[in-house]
Amino acid sequence: MAEKQDYYDILGLNKGASVNEVKAAYKKLAKKYHPDLNKDAGAENKFKELLEAYQVLSDPQKKSNYDQFGHAAEGFQGFQGFRGFGGTRGFDFDFGDIFGGSGGGSFGGIDEILRQAFGGRARGPARGANLRIDVNLSFEEAVFGTEKTVHITRIEECKTCKGKGGSGEESCSQCHGKGVFIQTKRTPFGVFQTQSTCPKCAGSGKTLKNVCKKCDGRGRKKARKEIRVKIPAGINSGNHLRMHGEGNAGMRGGPDGDLFVVAFVEDDEVFKRDGFDLYAEMPISFAEAAMGTNLEAPILKGEAVIKIPAGTQTGTIFRLKGKGVKKLGESSHGDEYVKVIVQTPKKMSKKQKTLFEEIAKEEGLQKERRGFFERLKKKFD
Repeated sequence: MAEKQDYYDILGLNKGASVNEVKAAYKKLAKKYHPDLNKDAGAENKFKELLEAYQVLSDPQKKSNYDQFGHAAEGFQGFQGFRGFGGTRGFDFDFGDIFGGSGGGSFGGIDEILRQAFGGRARGPARGANLRIDVNLSFEEAVFGTEKTVHITRIEECKTCKGKGGSGEESCSQCHGKGVFIQTKRTPFGVFQTQSTCPKCAGSGKTLKNVCKKCDGRGRKKARKEIRVKIPAGINSGNHLRMHGEGNAGMRGGPDGDLFVVAFVEDDEVFKRDGFDLYAEMPISFAEAAMGTNLEAPILKGEAVIKIPAGTQTGTIFRLKGKGVKKLGESSHGDEYVKVIVQTPKKMSKKQKTLFEEIAKEEGLQKERRGFFERLKKKFD
């Protein structure tokens, strides 16, 4: 199997770069290789590598583990790695941050990016901007699935003018249908030409005799919309759902953008989650640990009985196969791990003290400790 590339190298950084440097490098490269912007072969795989490196190096704890142990740190508890790309599996990054927006905002398609970059306006159909909204989920909602109602403000096609902005289309009188102004200036250094977008027609080359009053000729307007979102069982913080066509309306006959619903899951009092595995701690008494017992352990649905063998030590972990969280898009589940903590009694009755004194004599540990120290003393005499 090929050796994994160093995460710092993937982001073009020196080893030990700060979290802020990681975020800045990721933001720059994500724009370059995002599949919505770059259709070259290999762009999507490159983006996946960038995302995986970012997920690790932007998290202080994971970054610390990686700096010390490299890719071997991925075996550590709590080191959640890359969780896939596309579909309901989702991937963990801030869309708004990559495209210069803020949480809950929109991030445009390639047409919008080109317009901002070059000051012009595409004259053909343009895809609407994507939108993002965050949803908070309880632990139970995330592991079992649920439905949520979200409210978004999106740009929709004006129903009055059907997206045309009005009627009576004619060639722009200011730019004569070109959509741009070309100016020639003579300077001591020679003749220079400059090109700028026509302010009257905004680069379209067309104007309208009768402007729609509902949308002021834009063909689109803001609207509040309620959407029901089906949350699949097993979703985790940072995963997203992509709802096609629920983003901003397209322009000039272009398709609508998409809505990305990003999940944030609350912690649970009993279970700690690592991917699709669950972790829990259960107290047992000194007597139960010494003699063994059947322990009723909490699981997501109901209870499971764990056979605790005699002589179990505190911190022993028992695995309950298939009792974890349902895996996204699959019928299988993760596992649950139960750690038993032996509780030593702090207050004892006279009878308990007598019993423990008898146990201590039977165990003979005090004699073993004395023999150990005597051997240690002779060694250094």
